[in-house]
Formats: sequence, C-alpha cells, structure tokens
Amino acid sequence: MLKTLIRPSMIFIPFLLGMMFPAAHSLNFLLRWILVGMLYLVCLQLDPHQLKPQKLHWKLLLANILMGLVPYTVLRLCGAPQLALAAFFIGMAPTANAAPVIMNFLRGRPGFVVTSFVITNLGVSLALLALLPPVTGNSSFTFIWDIFKMLLLVIALPVAAAAITRYFYPKAKLWQAKCRNISFSAWSLMLFIIAADASFFFRSNPNVPKLLVLGIALLSLVICAVNFTVGGILGGRKYGREASQSLGQKNTSFIIFMAITFANPLAALGPVFYVLWHNSWNAIQMYRCDRRRLTKTPN
Repeated sequence: MLKTLIRPSMIFIPFLLGMMFPAAHSLNFLLRWILVGMLYLVCLQLDPHQLKPQKLHWKLLLANILMGLVPYTVLRLCGAPQLALAAFFIGMAPTANAAPVIMNFLRGRPGFVVTSFVITNLGVSLALLALLPPVTGNSSFTFIWDIFKMLLLVIALPVAAAAITRYFYPKAKLWQAKCRNISFSAWSLMLFIIAADASFFFRSNPNVPKLLVLGIALLSLVICAVNFTVGGILGGRKYGREASQSLGQKNTSFIIFMAITFANPLAALGPVFYVLWHNSWNAIQMYRCDRRRLTKTPN
C-alpha cells in the first residue's frame, strides 16, 4: 500500500513546499533544462518509426486550439474578458514535455505522446502568431524569435542528442529504465519551482480579487477535465490513454511565459492552477497503475 503512495506524494509534497518557499521562483531558468533532460531520456528508447504522425495527432492539434478559442469566445461574449483571457491561455497550452515521461510510467506508448508534443507545440506556436494580436491587443512580433529558440531547445536539442547518442552507443536505449527514478525526481523539482512561482505571484499581488481567482481556478479545473475526457474519446480504445494524456497534460511553462510576456500575470493564473489539476490527475493515474502492478505481482 505504501509503495503505491510514493509517486503521488512526490507530486503533492514538492507542490506544497514550493508554495511555502516563494523565493525559489528565481530557479525558473532551470525548468527548460530539466525538461530537456527528461525528454532526452525518453527519446533514447524510442523507435524512429513511432514518431510518424497519425491522423489522430492532427485531430488532437485541432482540439487543442479549439479548447483555447471556444471558451475564450463564449466568455468574451458573456462580458467576462479577464476570465476569457485566462481560458484562452489554459486551453491553448500544447502537450507537455513531461507527458511522454508520465506515459512511460503508466506503461503506455511514449512515442505517440512525443509525436503529439512535437506537433502541438509547433502547431500551437504558429497559431499563436495569428491569434495573440487580436486576443491580447498586442501587435508585437518580437516573440517569434523567442518561440523559435525555445522550440529548438526543448524539442530539437534532446531529440537530436538522443539520436546521436544511440547512433554511437546503441545500448543507450537502456538508460531510460535505469534512470526512471532520476527522471521522476527531476519532474518533482520542476513542480516545486512552478509552485514557488505561483506563490510568489500571490504574495506580490495581495489585492487580486478573490472571487476572480476562484473563478479562474474553477475554469481551469473544468478545462482540464474536458481535455482529458475529449482526448480519451478521440483516442478510442486503441489510443485512449495516450490521446488523453496528450490533450490533458499541458506545457504550462511555455504558456505561462507567453501569458506573462504578452498579456498579464492574472491571465497566467489559469495555467498555474492547471499545473495543480493535471498533476493531481497524473498522481491518481500513477497510484492506480502502481496498485494494479503490485496486485498482479506475486508475493
């Protein structure tokens, strides 16, 4: 029983510690490097043929964009511009770098999720070039180069490094299994830093209306539940778990950066709350997966 609680605790404990130590927000620069390292380990064990896009990946990309546009449009028409902006950034967040890692823990197909990560991050980045100006009223295009550099760093670098490593040292594909605990520890560190960043915002902005914050939190929860559910429906019986994770687990670090840079910190609160919701569901999934595995393992 205790073994099944280890991984969930490694999600909630870092999150609580991060909320207690807001000064740790200064470690934000480590996030991208942590994600690069985690994706590198996942890519080491992938068959290149697994990275071929399927029709389902394009459906997930379309669903990803609609999850940003539909709630934004509805809330905007209802006269709630701040909630609308938060909803836009929550829904538009692409697949997380860490999603393949979680899928590996869940004994699914990480290759499918890596392909989702590449397609949704590229597709959403291109979509944001057209959507951000009308949504935020910001006509600046200076973020194009920043997006390009970030995508090179978090996608091209680990994938290329993994391919080169496997070419010269084929046994490197076994490293992922040996380094699984290291990957999970790195992920916990990432959660700690994101929680610290959220805590720093709240303490620096004590005058933010509590009802608005509560509304953003609930909106984030609803969008999170819809994402995982719609992804599972689109994936069907064959890819339900992988599609659900691809659409539900978001690259919040990327979208929080975009919200803070091109909108305002309040709009970034949606993705911040989303970190809690999607990782809570990840914790439940891993608990259930570990429990099933331990139940099947003979004493």
